[in-house]
Amino acid sequence: MSGIFVLGWIMDRPGHFGGAMLLFFGIMYFLPRGDTLQTLSLSVTAAGIAAAMSMKPDMDKKFFFGVFHRCWVTHSLLTVLVATAGTFVLFSYMLNMGLLSYYAALAVFCAIGSHVLLDSFTRMGVPLYGPFDNKMRGPRWFRGSNPLVNYTLLAAGGLMMLFYYKVI
Repeated sequence: MSGIFVLGWIMDRPGHFGGAMLLFFGIMYFLPRGDTLQTLSLSVTAAGIAAAMSMKPDMDKKFFFGVFHRCWVTHSLLTVLVATAGTFVLFSYMLNMGLLSYYAALAVFCAIGSHVLLDSFTRMGVPLYGPFDNKMRGPRWFRGSNPLVNYTLLAAGGLMMLFYYKVI
C-alpha cells in the first residue's frame, strides 16, 4: 500500500486512480466519439490528467500536515464545480485551447469528483455540502485502506478503459 497514507480511513492511490478512470471512461463512452488521431490523443491525455490529479485533494496532508484534510476546501461538491469550471475557463478563454478545454474540464471533474465520491464511502465521510454544511456525509461502507476495494476499483477502471478503446 501507499506509504504516505498511514490512517485507515484514507482511500489509497490504486482506488483513486481506478475510480477516476472508471468515471472518465464511463462518461466518455456515452459522449459522441470521434475516431481520429486527435480525439484519440486528447482522450489519452485527459485520462492521464484524471489519473494523475485523482490524488490532488489529499495533497493537503503532505503540505499542511493534515490540518485541513477532508475539509470543504478539498472534499466538497463546491470544490468539484469550481475546479471544473475554472479549468474550462482557463483552457477555453484564456489559453484558447479549443477541444482540449472540454477534455481537460472533464478530466478535472472526474479526478476530483471521483476522489470526493470514493472518500465519502470510507468510514470518515466527507463534507459534501461544505462550506454551507460541514457535516461529514457518505455511506461509510469500508475502510479506505481495504486492498480488495482499492484493487477492484483499479481493475474496473482499467477494464473500462479497455472497453472504451474497443480492446475488449
